[in-house]
Formats: sequence, structure tokens, C-alpha cells
Amino acid sequence: MGLFKSNPTSGPSRLESAGIATLGATQVSLTVLEKLMDSFPLPIIKGVAGAGVEVIKIARSIQSNRKECDELQKRSASLLVVLLNSLIGKAEDQIPDHLKRALERLTGNFHEVIAELKVVDKRSGKTSITGFGRALVYHQDNAEALRSCSTKLEWAMHEFQVTSRVDSSLKDLERHQELTKGQTELRDGQAQLREGQREILNAVKDKSTATTLSNLTSTVMPANPKIYGRDEYVSTAVLLVLSGSTTRLAILGPGGMGKTSVALKIVYDPKIVAYFVKNIHWTPCEQATSIPLLIELLAKTLHLPTSSSHDRFEEVISALENSTSVHLFLLDNFETPWDIPGKQSEVADILARLASIPSVSIILTMRGSLPPASDMVEWSKLPSLTQLDLAAAREAFLRLCPGAADDEELDTLLIELDCMPLAITLMAKLGQGGESPSDLLLQWRSERTGLLSQPGGDRRNSIDVSIKLSLDSHLMRATPDAVRLLSVLAMLPAGGCVARIPSLCPSISSWKKTLRILHNAALTYDDPNKTFVHVLSPIRSYILLHHSLDETGWRDLRTSYCQLASKGKSQPGDPLYFDNLKELTQEQVNLETVLISSLKRGVVEQAVVQACLDYSNHCYWTQQQPTVIAATVDAVRISRPELLARCLLSYGNMLHMQDRRNEAIPILEEARAEYTALGKKIGAGRCFQTLGDIHYLQTNFDKARQALKEAKSIFVSLDVQIRVAHCLLSLGKVYMAEGRYDEARSSLEDARAKFQAENSQVGGAQCLWLLGKLLSIEGEHGQARSLLEEARALSLSHGDQLCATQCLQELARVLYLEESYDEAIPLFEQAKARFLALNSQFGVAQCLESLGRIYHKQGKHDDAVALVEEARVIFDRIGHQAGTRTSLELLKYISKDVS
Repeated sequence: MGLFKSNPTSGPSRLESAGIATLGATQVSLTVLEKLMDSFPLPIIKGVAGAGVEVIKIARSIQSNRKECDELQKRSASLLVVLLNSLIGKAEDQIPDHLKRALERLTGNFHEVIAELKVVDKRSGKTSITGFGRALVYHQDNAEALRSCSTKLEWAMHEFQVTSRVDSSLKDLERHQELTKGQTELRDGQAQLREGQREILNAVKDKSTATTLSNLTSTVMPANPKIYGRDEYVSTAVLLVLSGSTTRLAILGPGGMGKTSVALKIVYDPKIVAYFVKNIHWTPCEQATSIPLLIELLAKTLHLPTSSSHDRFEEVISALENSTSVHLFLLDNFETPWDIPGKQSEVADILARLASIPSVSIILTMRGSLPPASDMVEWSKLPSLTQLDLAAAREAFLRLCPGAADDEELDTLLIELDCMPLAITLMAKLGQGGESPSDLLLQWRSERTGLLSQPGGDRRNSIDVSIKLSLDSHLMRATPDAVRLLSVLAMLPAGGCVARIPSLCPSISSWKKTLRILHNAALTYDDPNKTFVHVLSPIRSYILLHHSLDETGWRDLRTSYCQLASKGKSQPGDPLYFDNLKELTQEQVNLETVLISSLKRGVVEQAVVQACLDYSNHCYWTQQQPTVIAATVDAVRISRPELLARCLLSYGNMLHMQDRRNEAIPILEEARAEYTALGKKIGAGRCFQTLGDIHYLQTNFDKARQALKEAKSIFVSLDVQIRVAHCLLSLGKVYMAEGRYDEARSSLEDARAKFQAENSQVGGAQCLWLLGKLLSIEGEHGQARSLLEEARALSLSHGDQLCATQCLQELARVLYLEESYDEAIPLFEQAKARFLALNSQFGVAQCLESLGRIYHKQGKHDDAVALVEEARVIFDRIGHQAGTRTSLELLKYISKDVS
């Protein structure tokens, strides 16, 4: 149902008959609106309608921010439809003064919007190239201005409707009386439905289910709650309630999301209270554990006298139908009666009968993602409640614990709670005892949901009880596989890939149906692209503790992720590298969780270790932390020593790429010794190769040359030409650093020829990068730029992000040498950002130092000192002595130059 709606029982309005009230996917015709406007002779109506049409015209003409402009057009057209429909056929003397004043205010609102739109239109610059640039610059400002205009019209609509309702209250009563008289015909037409309801009511007489009002607790509405991060949701709901003669809202979502608090906030809104006066009926349905209790609860909320009538429900219906007032029922926690075993159709009949009364509006809260009886009740569209954003979560926590604002772990704690309102409230109450967020975070990681649960607690003060209620729902009880699938998904902190579920749970044949059950029970939710399904952190913790995977489930999960990890064997230049990169990156957190958990469970079989090695190869090329391979080394050192050398080599290579070279050297030396003991020369050669690269970066060129020549000799003897090419490439770097440019060029050309023979485009691109760098050193800037651009394009096309960034850095250095400082700065900044993303601290430090040199040349000495000092700190941290020395010398030079 749309935002602005008419009474569904009253038939089409006059404007709807004219074909202009369909405001969702169909655009309102300006021509039709203008013709209708002309049919109103009153100047005051012509004025407001003309202003509204002008808003639509300007919004249509704006070239930028089309989404916001389209929304504004729909909002304006909706307002005009409601306005004209309410005033059609009225003479001027039939419009009271207060309604005329409301029309004047509405005209003013439209003119304010018109003025704002003209500013937006001017900023968007729809005719010139210069104007288009401005539109890009001001895109965000325009979006905010347009959304503000939409909000202004939304509230203008609400104000006009409330004013119009006050004016027509007597007519509403008259219409209601006519509807009441017409109930006789309605009753005749619903004879079969009544007969079914009498059977329900006859069942009430059964002694095992009979009840009285004394069984029910108070139906006094709770106090107006304080909530955070739900303002827009509440405002939308209030508008929905006030924009139609009757409303049916279902506030859905997982347990602990604050559905009851949001519903109370809606009904406590002053506009809602003013409209329904004293006829807002709080109905706590968690007490309704049977059909008779539900009916008695409805009767009690209406303050009906105690009765032993067999037609108690008819008394409720009769009281509402004979009332001359409008009523609003807040049916809280409706999942309780909805999940009564075998009674869902009867509960649906009661709900539908209640909803069929024109003077009754309903707000219902319920766990899950589907409203009840949706085939019998037309529910207004309202999104399910989800977790709070971080800012709102902080505000909610600090309201109860204001002293925690400066704790650096507060945000981490809230994120680990997935910003679930109930969990935040319970955690903050623990904090009121004096424990800091840092202390609470440690306890949460140890105790999980048990920390937020009280013995004998209920859904309001115990996370465990709240989650268990969802697990015990009718939907879950009817689908035994649902908990099994939930247990699998709980193992995946980044969410489960929907396409992978069949391999994760091969024993669940109807997995799509089972997943729908979890969604409908609000125990899982999709990401925006619907490619991953997630479980909230508190629910994950509860499931891992109380419904952990059995051995079969673990085996299936492990097998699936070992198969995925095998795609990590591919590297830049392979045909499927980019496809594999995307899939592995999406599943990175899950892969690390499953692989490390398998190792900790003592599963160190060949397939798992190979999966860890394959995945670590992916991490090597993407410059990720060596978390998995470090855990693998620890595991195989104890139980699989024959696999230790391979794991050590992988670990050492990754430490080298992370600029942790002092840590890498002993690891690689141990790996070389292991390979030598096993008689595996190629492995020992690879250790020598990486050690040579490390010595080069540490400016120990003699050691670098010695290790690289040793590696090259081994690879030549084994005829592994691709490895020979890599050694020649690294030797070229060493010769270049030593100023032996002819030897460097010869070594790089030989390496390039071997890479080409092996069809390694990535290796060839690395040679072009270094040859371009060599030309730059020799002052051949034009040729250097050509080779560097070619190398960068090749690297990007094959996925070697590090080499592509090194080429960008060298292109910036060419501009620096040409004294084109303003052009060099953005390239160095881009390269620095890319190095940072690749975790290359060495590259970041080099860019910072280069930028410092430029700023010094430009006379920006303070900026230069700050950048070079930052570079010095990084060089020092990663143990690059030459870099540290150069930075210190540059700082002294800048200081001397300034003085």
C-alpha cells in the first residue's frame, strides 16, 4: 500500500477515476493535473495547485540528481491529488477559515520549495561543460536540498490532512453511522464466515481452555520510551497512520530490535494522540497463549465488562462497530497467538475480522519478516527493523553510561554486538555497575550471550530467552533442517554465500525452502545484493554455544572451503585470476575462520595444509596479513614435519611482502635448512632467491648478489627457466642500485627474454618497469615514460597491483625530475594510497619522502618536514636503514636551508 491511500472499502475516488491517483510506478500527467486545476474556479485553490505544478515542472527539468528529483515529483503529485480530491465540488463559503489558512500555508511551502529548486537547477548547470563540472561538485549538496524539499512537502501533506480531518469530524461521524447501518447487509454477506467464528467461540467453552479476565495482567500501556536511530522510521509510520482513514502496520524484525519501543513511540506521537484521543488500545499479545485468551485480551483493552457469553468475540466486534470514534490497536508480540499450534487459521480470521472494521487501525509487532494473514489483511509497506547504525548505538549506550564516552573500545564492543538494541541496553546496564566498555568487551568475548542473560529472565532482559523464542517458533519447529543450516551459517562471520550453501550443507536437499524459513523467522538477513546471508552476532554466539556443528557438519564445511581455497593457487597473469580473486576476497574472513578453526581442532591432514598454502598464495599477491600460514606453521611443526619446509617458505615470503624482513630472514633460513635436509634443491633455491631480495632492500648488496647467484645456479641446473628469469630481474635491481647500469640493463634484458619465452606477461611488465626506471636515472625521460606506461598497463591488465603502483610512483618521479611539481604531487598521492592499500609500508615511505622533497622545493617547509619525518618513522619501523639515513639527511638539509 502506498504512502497516501484511501479507504479500501469506499471504492475509487473521483480523482482516481480520472486516472491520476496511481503514484507509484506511473508518473502523474502534468496535462491532467493542469486541466483539473483549471476546473477549480476558486483563486485560493488555483494558487496552491499552480505552485505544486510549478514544483513538478522544475523538478523534471533538473538534469542532475534524478533519483531525488523523481521522488520530489511523486511527493508533489501525491499532495495535489489528495488536496484536489478533498476540495472538489466545494464553493468558497463551504471552506472554513482555518482550512483556508492551511491552504495558504501549503502555498507558502510550495513557493519555498520552488525557490530551493531554482538554486539547485542553477547549480546543476544543464547547458555548459563548465556547468556540468559544477553539478558534479555540488551533487551531494543538491541531493540534500532535494531530500529536504521532499520532507517539507511530506509534512505539509500531514498538516493539511490533520486540519482537514478536524474540520470534517462531524461528517466522519455521519459517514460512520451510515457504515454502521450498512453492517446488516455486510453480516448477511458474511454468513459463512460468522458460522466459522461461532465454531471458534464454541471451542472457547471447553473447560481446558476457558479463561477469565483474572488470568490476564494489566493492559495499561507502558511509558513513552527513549529510542535512538529510528526517527525516520517513526516519522514514516506516523504519516502512514494519519494519511488514510484506516491503517494496518506490521512492525517486523528479529527479537531484540526494539519493535515494541518503536511501536510505542509511534502511538505516543502527539499527532496520533490528538487524532485517536483515548482510543489507543495497548494489547500485550504475549499473554495470548490460546484463542480464548486472545479474545479476552481484546475485550479487556476495550474495557468491556466481564461476561460469560458464548459469543465473546461478537461483543468485541459489536462494541467497535457501534462506536462513533476511531480506534487504534497496538497488538504487541503477536507471534505468541500466531504460533499457537494448529490455530493459525483461527487467529487469522480474528485478525481479518478486526481489520475489516472501517474505524479500526492496527499497529502490530511481531518477530519475523512476514506479516500475519497477508492474504486477508492489506498491510501498509514498512521495512523490517534492522540493527542500529554505530552513531545511534553509541548514543543509546552513553545514555545509560555517560562516563564511557572516552573508552577507546566502546565502538568495538558495539560492533561486536552488531548494534542490536536489546544487547546494547543490557550491556550498558552492566556498565552502570562500574565496568568499562574495555572490561565488558573482554567478558563478552569470554561469556558471549550468557553475559547478557539472567536466570529466570524474560525476552526483555535476557538475550538467550529472546533468541530461544525465535528458535521455538512454529516455523522453526516445523522445519528440523533450519537449525542445522543456521548452525552452519553461524560459523561464517562474513555471512554465507548463497551460491555455496548446497556444498556447505549437502544433506539439506530443500535448502532454498529452509533458508526462506530462517528469513521468515528473522534469524537471518540478506546483504543488499542478496548474494550473502548473515546472522546477527548475538544470534551467532548463541547458536555456536547451544547448537554447534556435529562432526559431519564440520567435515562438509571444511571440504567446501578447502575447495574454495584451492583457487588461491592462481596468480597475476593466469586466465582465471580476476574471477578467483573476486571470489576469494569476498570469502576471505570465512576462509580464515574455517581454516584456522580446522587447525585448532587438530585437523592437519594433507588437504587442509594444502588449502592453507593455496590461500596464503592469494594473500601473498594481495598483500594480506600472514595469519593463516602462521597458524599452519605452528600446526605442522608438531604433527606434520614433512610439510614444514613448504609452510616456512610461504610464511617467509609473506613476511617479506609485509616489510617484516627481520622476521622473515630466520624463517627463510630455517626453510632452506629443511629443504636441504630433504634433498629438495628447488625449495632451497627459492629460499636463496627471497633472501637475496631482502638483502637488496636492506642495501646489503654483496649478500644480495651472493644469494641471488646461488639461487640462479640452482635453477639453471634444474632447468627451471622462469625462476632463472626472476633471479636475473632481482640482480638487475642490485646492479642498478650499485650504479652498474650496463650490467643492470643486460640482466634485465635477459630476464625479459626469458619471461617472454615462458609467456609470463607479469614478469615482462616488471622488467619494463625497471628498464623505465633505469632510463629515468640516465635522463631519458621521454623513453622512460613510454616504458613505464606500457609496464603499468600490462600490470593492471594481469592483476599485478604492486608493479602497477611502482610504475605510477616512477612516473611521478619522472615529473619531479622535470620539475613539473604540480603534476607530480597527485601521482605521488595516488601511489601512496595504493601502497597503503597493499600494506607496502616501504612504498608509502618512499612516496612521503618524495612529496617532502617537492614541498621543500615549493617553499612549504613545515609540510615538507612533517612528511619526511613520517617517512623516517616508517623506514625505521621496517628496518630500512638506508631509508632512515636518507630521511635524516634530508631533514637536516631542509633545516639548514630554512635557517
